[in-house]
Amino acid sequence: ETDLDVAMRQSQAEIDRLTVMADDARVAQVAFKTQIQEWKNTLLRGYVAADYAAYHGAFLARREEVDRRLEQLKAAAGALGFPVDGIADLRTRHDALDAAYDEAIKLYRPEDPLSVRAVDTHVRGKDRPLNEAFDKLVAQAKSYAEERRDALRENDLAMSRGIQQTLWISMAIGFAFLFLVAFMALRAIRK
Repeated sequence: ETDLDVAMRQSQAEIDRLTVMADDARVAQVAFKTQIQEWKNTLLRGYVAADYAAYHGAFLARREEVDRRLEQLKAAAGALGFPVDGIADLRTRHDALDAAYDEAIKLYRPEDPLSVRAVDTHVRGKDRPLNEAFDKLVAQAKSYAEERRDALRENDLAMSRGIQQTLWISMAIGFAFLFLVAFMALRAIRK
């Protein structure tokens, strides 16, 4: 196995990890959007105790999934040289939003349909800045992955060109040496 083969295999492995990182950012955002949908389901359809338990349980499960995915993303991104400050900030903002949801749900009374308004007023629109932050993170992760992929491919190409150039120079030197040996042999034969 040549140095070029090793370098290309390592580059491809990093490219694969970069692709997964960019995808993981989007998956974390989708989990967040699903969490928000489960919140709305809790309020709209949770007036029956069993439904409330199911929808609010799903909301809490998505919350944990978002946290888990952000932590995984932070670890993977850090290993690939992607700045993790934005991910840590997103996690902090997600925790703050979750605290606001926990506070708001205390106002919910299944027997009082109007309590949904009080809950909604307490947290209305607070998810939007976080979703925009997710959009920004996803765009940054995708851009970083593309830039690193391009740099890795360019590095592999440069290495390949260098090897190719060394091969051509070696062949030229080899032919020159053969020509010199043949010339000297012919000269020796003629004497």
